[in-house]
Amino acid sequence: MATTDNDEDDYMSDAFLNTETVKDVRPGLLMTHEQQRLHNQMKKRKECQLINKTTGLKALEEQQRQEGLEKAIDSTNKGFSLLQKMGYKPGSGIGKNNSGRVEPIGIVLKTDRKGLGREAALREIREMKKSMIRNRRSAGPSVCEYRERRAQEAAEKLDRLDLFRCQRVCRQMDLEQDIQEPSEKFFWPEEVPEVDADESEEEELNITSLNEQLEILNFYLRRTYNYCVHCGTVYEDESDLMEECPGPNRQDH
Repeated sequence: MATTDNDEDDYMSDAFLNTETVKDVRPGLLMTHEQQRLHNQMKKRKECQLINKTTGLKALEEQQRQEGLEKAIDSTNKGFSLLQKMGYKPGSGIGKNNSGRVEPIGIVLKTDRKGLGREAALREIREMKKSMIRNRRSAGPSVCEYRERRAQEAAEKLDRLDLFRCQRVCRQMDLEQDIQEPSEKFFWPEEVPEVDADESEEEELNITSLNEQLEILNFYLRRTYNYCVHCGTVYEDESDLMEECPGPNRQDH
């Protein structure tokens, strides 16, 4: 069947699809590259104008604020007129005896989101730290602490000498009894440690302090050989040691 001019095209035909593609006139659609370039230029120009406008307003506000701060208030100000009625004179201090503040409190413009008391707290903390450092540097050891430390060092030196004497005597007496190895490593004078030394014995040696080693070795010499390192004497027997020796410690002698 033939078609007439008034008949509509079939929506499935190529003619219909080509017509719809050419007639794409959606709002805001930029058809050419030139239109896209002009649109981007106009967009950037509006953004710059907005920034300049905002910056200009801030600068104007700052200028007006500064002019207001530099300009002295006059009688047209209600607060100033009330002060004048109470006897205030320009240039003099406020208060009954004119001993108060002459200049008004300055304005500090806050532009960040930090707490109002944060800066003051940080300033106080810095002063606290400086004060702590000064006190720590100036406060040396007390007289009592110094004396106690020196007495402890002297006592440790004497214990070291007594321990060395006990070690030499113990080695001599053990060898006389055909004892070829000490019962404890610290019973004899210290020698160069071997590479394959037993770690358990080293740990045990580190556990006992100098004073404890001296106490143990002194007990061994007194009970085994009836010897007192402080007296420097080998007694006949245990009874003779108990009667003649003042005691096992240096303080007893």
